[in-house]
Amino acid sequence: MKQLLAAIFCFCFFTGASQFKADNVKYKTVFPEDLCQTLQDNPGYVLLDVRSDGEFHDTASSSAGLNIGHMKNALHINITQLPQRWKELTAYMDRPVFIYCSHSQRSRRASRLLADSGFTRIYNVNGGLTDFYNQGIQSADCANYSIVTGVPYKIVSPKQLAHDKTSYYIIDLRSDSSFSGKSLDERVKMQGRFSNAVNIPFEKFQVNTLAFPSKPILLVDDFGAQSPVAAKMLLDKGFKDVSILFNGMDEWLSYLTNTMEKPAVQWITFSNYKMISPEEFNKWTREGKAFKLIDVRSREQFLNQSKNYWQNIGNIKGALNIPFSELASTQMPPINSDPVVLYGFNSENDIFNAAKFFKSQGYKNVYILQGGIWNLRWASHNLKNKMHLNDLVINVPAENQ
Repeated sequence: MKQLLAAIFCFCFFTGASQFKADNVKYKTVFPEDLCQTLQDNPGYVLLDVRSDGEFHDTASSSAGLNIGHMKNALHINITQLPQRWKELTAYMDRPVFIYCSHSQRSRRASRLLADSGFTRIYNVNGGLTDFYNQGIQSADCANYSIVTGVPYKIVSPKQLAHDKTSYYIIDLRSDSSFSGKSLDERVKMQGRFSNAVNIPFEKFQVNTLAFPSKPILLVDDFGAQSPVAAKMLLDKGFKDVSILFNGMDEWLSYLTNTMEKPAVQWITFSNYKMISPEEFNKWTREGKAFKLIDVRSREQFLNQSKNYWQNIGNIKGALNIPFSELASTQMPPINSDPVVLYGFNSENDIFNAAKFFKSQGYKNVYILQGGIWNLRWASHNLKNKMHLNDLVINVPAENQ
């Protein structure tokens, strides 16, 4: 799932420059939590889904985790086909057209294309369909839209799980090393596990030999790719109340990093460093808190000289660039009580390995900036009331603004 989403992300960058520059210039934007009211304010609206055919029909074979439904009555044209098929939409040129995808990258490309083709009332749904799940509002009561899906299991968002009093029988499908905290993958170690979960690795998941308590079942994995498969296996064998955790333990870690609330379900981590949310990092910066900020990307990315132009997205104010590949051979900043904050392009494994390195060198308070520099920019343009996060990023080339 992680690799697939990265591929989708890169595809969007390669095929469309100026990522956010056209927001509320060529088209308007709307946040998921405001969509219901905005649709009501725009009678005659049209919903347009520009994801792949598999995603729209919940038949994506590349990863079952992409099967999260679609908006009822939405039109569907794959973004790869839209340049050839946009004229099929000419009847709606002066009607409100609300465009969405999974993460609001493809929908922005589609919004620009239609706006440039003469459509006058285009709206991009910020955050994409995944943000409905991240916020736990995918099933919110709204007379103007609903998300329908053909998958037979329930999809539980981290926010829902954190507030849910349901007594789930939680099955962790990851390897026994991931579950026990002995994995060599630093990112997986930080994901931790639910305290009351049982571990049945996906590779050993043979439904015909399993017997579970008569409780609702919740399946979790790393990034959301295996749990849908296991859920269908259970349902095919007659189990009734089966749910999956949306995007797995990785999404759970992201949710916990971005909320101050204590979750209803107990969770432990196996890392001795911490994650810091973009909002908390912004607070540290605004309040003048003393900390060391280190960018572990390559020199080329830091200087906006990468051959892949989509990697050239500036840097964070005040950052010192020490590429991960040079950590062992570079003189480190002096060790004192100041926290060390590390960041990269997004949440690549090098960031977690860098955090482990700094801890091994004696640094006490080591933090990873959740989602890296890419998340600062994405959150600022896709999450409500987060535009101030964009002020933390400088030197963004014009083609990626």
